[in-house]
Amino acid sequence: MTRRSAWLFPGQGAQRRGMGRELFDRYPDAMAAADRILGFSVRELCLGDAAERLTDTRYLQPALFVVNELTRRACAAREPAPDYLAGHSLGEYNALLAADAFDFETGLALVARRGELMGRATGGAMTAVVGPGAARIVDLLAEAGIDDVDLANLNSTEQVVLSGPAESLRRAAGAVTTAGAGRCVPLRVSAAFHSRYMADAAREFAAFLAGFELRDPRIPVIANVTARPYRPGEVGRLLAAQVHSAVRWSESMAHLRSRGVDRVVEQGPGRVLTGLWDAAVKDAANGSAAKPRPAAGSAPAPAAVAAAPDGAPTAERPAPAGPTPAAPASAGLAPAVPAAAMPAPGGPMPAAHASAVPAPGARAVPAAAPAAGAKPSPYGARAGGGTARAVSGPAAGGPIGAAPERLGSAAFRADYGVRYAYLAGSMYKGIASTELVARMARAGLLGYFGTGGLRTERIEAAIATLRAELGPDGGFGMNLLHALHDPPLEEATVRLFLRHRVRFVEASGFTQPTRALVLYRLSGAHRDGTGRAVAPNRLLAKVSRPEVATAFMEPAPEALVRGLLAEGLLTAAEAEAGRALPLAGEVCAEADSAGHTDAAVAYTLMPATTGLRDRIVAERGYPDGIRVGAAGGLGAPESLAAAFVLGADFVVTGSVNQCTPQAGTSDAVKDLLAQADVQDTGYAPAGDMFEIGARVQVLRRGTLFAARANKLYQAYRQYDGLEAIDDKLRRTIEDGWFHRELEQVWKETREYYLRAGRPQEVERAEQDPRHRMALVFRWYFVHSTRMAMRGDPAERVNYQIHTGPAIGAFNRFAAGTALADWRNRHVDAVAEALMAGAARVLQDRFSSLAR
Repeated sequence: MTRRSAWLFPGQGAQRRGMGRELFDRYPDAMAAADRILGFSVRELCLGDAAERLTDTRYLQPALFVVNELTRRACAAREPAPDYLAGHSLGEYNALLAADAFDFETGLALVARRGELMGRATGGAMTAVVGPGAARIVDLLAEAGIDDVDLANLNSTEQVVLSGPAESLRRAAGAVTTAGAGRCVPLRVSAAFHSRYMADAAREFAAFLAGFELRDPRIPVIANVTARPYRPGEVGRLLAAQVHSAVRWSESMAHLRSRGVDRVVEQGPGRVLTGLWDAAVKDAANGSAAKPRPAAGSAPAPAAVAAAPDGAPTAERPAPAGPTPAAPASAGLAPAVPAAAMPAPGGPMPAAHASAVPAPGARAVPAAAPAAGAKPSPYGARAGGGTARAVSGPAAGGPIGAAPERLGSAAFRADYGVRYAYLAGSMYKGIASTELVARMARAGLLGYFGTGGLRTERIEAAIATLRAELGPDGGFGMNLLHALHDPPLEEATVRLFLRHRVRFVEASGFTQPTRALVLYRLSGAHRDGTGRAVAPNRLLAKVSRPEVATAFMEPAPEALVRGLLAEGLLTAAEAEAGRALPLAGEVCAEADSAGHTDAAVAYTLMPATTGLRDRIVAERGYPDGIRVGAAGGLGAPESLAAAFVLGADFVVTGSVNQCTPQAGTSDAVKDLLAQADVQDTGYAPAGDMFEIGARVQVLRRGTLFAARANKLYQAYRQYDGLEAIDDKLRRTIEDGWFHRELEQVWKETREYYLRAGRPQEVERAEQDPRHRMALVFRWYFVHSTRMAMRGDPAERVNYQIHTGPAIGAFNRFAAGTALADWRNRHVDAVAEALMAGAARVLQDRFSSLAR
């Protein structure tokens, strides 16, 4: 067998004061990037007076990740690349970084968030079992009747780590001692890591991971969860699962040996993993390699455990002969972990159900009787409550009547107090204006005011305006845009909503639940007279990924609830009721849309989202279900009709409302939008997430913003700072785009951050030339939006106008009618035209099918 090597990366427990001392000066760029992203000095943490914080998971994990990576870089300069990579727990992130699954900055962001989530976890404990009887631990636990303890780490035949409730671990230690199986050492940890009790953290982390582009490893990486190499498309799923699953290290080492690995190099402080490798080699030589088996009743191992070719898809290697080792009992495999905690591709799902579209006919037609022996679907039991409904066929011998009032969920219409299952979504900077929202309300509909990019004083003034115009019971909603760089602003906005009793909030841009969202949703939650959990605040979450949808369909993360409870921001009754409710009662599947977009496709996103809804509602038994809506690309009646056929309980429009008299933007912008066709949009970097490459969809016709913004992002990726930009590009930016020197832009930007009470941004920029460059380039995004909203004719080529192809579709639909002129496109008239048109489309389609 060919001889091969592997690099191993240690995890938490390998840290020591002084680690990295010999490396930090060799890699100044990496250290600067780490300090910028983490917000603290890794050098000071490891070498200085702050070293006591190395016991805090929030600081330790990113610091160890940095030291591991610098150790690898030093090794890579003198040694050839390895054949395999593996990392113990946290170290797995270093292995994936070495395999080019993500870049250094992305890895730091992931590890920092992981450390934060694990640092927040409380309750439970961990105990190491050391001795020759460690491999018998599953049997010992079963004999003692202990079923709430998980195997967290399977390090070797003589070392395993247990995780679970402290009292149960004491009983387990007694069973081990009585059996003479070894000694038990309690570990100094704050929670039951790598166990079923980390399921909430795993859900939060899965939602966070969904916001990143993760690549398949270029070198085989052995996953902790499966003890086998990652297969294509598995990185995000297995990293999330790792949080609440066992680290199957001894099996991982056995797999490396089976693949011909005979040399390992430990890339990080200490030699713990080298010792475990030596133990694995010794066990193999003595024929005593561990073969753990699951405890009775535990779930089977994930499918990824099956023998599969190691390595990247371009370099397959033959699978070993022989059966795949059985999975050990672990949190990741234990039946106590809800299936919803970590959905896996190909997992069992509820039986297929009929589309969530009622027939547009004037009279209901009874559904066909179920086949003999068939069980009634549990999903149709709650009429209109976010559950699937059968599509009725036309009444025999009678015409089909169309009625826009009957499209979507009746319960949604009742809860939102609207005539149609139709909402006008928010548009940032108040483009979805108070005038627009008030006009929708007076028409018996509902719209969301666009709070993104506005100060709380402006938001409060908008609420006061709407209350004055609509009265105390007037129906309106407010948007809450995720404040990635300013969480206090997000929470201050929610407190404002609660103070003014805003009952409808649209959450957009979120990839995971936050304190602010939980505070809003659960404030006022209670049990009614029948014991049913209810929440007065309606939260609608816009999502474009199944992982994010799952996070909003589950109850609020327990860690966030406990934190708010401890601070007195929630009552015990609110927290208890909240545990029986989804975080968002309405989840809107947002396909490719204006502004921030993942370019999702409605035809695939909607079925995925409704399928998730059906499964989670069945598992959780929510009294009112969850309503799933559709957004993105809704610019023609046919689009809305398709959304309802795909199962939408409601629809949310966006781009079409920007080209109405009520939209809070300039006439110049509306003129451009009214001329757009479906192909006249493009993608540009998002100003608020410029550094990470997030994208927005904008109008391309009549403006050069998209091309210029993309060039700025390319320059940010290429140069280390403003001073490094070549003279030609610099003149183009200063003279042709910004109309001012870059130093003048920095002066304006610096003054803004100081006035806004964010001096840390200025300090960071003055120490990091690349961050300074990013802030200067981000100025252009603010400037281009401001110029568009003002309608400055001299700046027309720089207009930043967020829109999707829906505006082109509506222009085609409106051609030759009064609505061709945007001055006649009142926001409620647009709603009427689209909903009535959708009803007619469905009527025509069903009629043609009936012939």
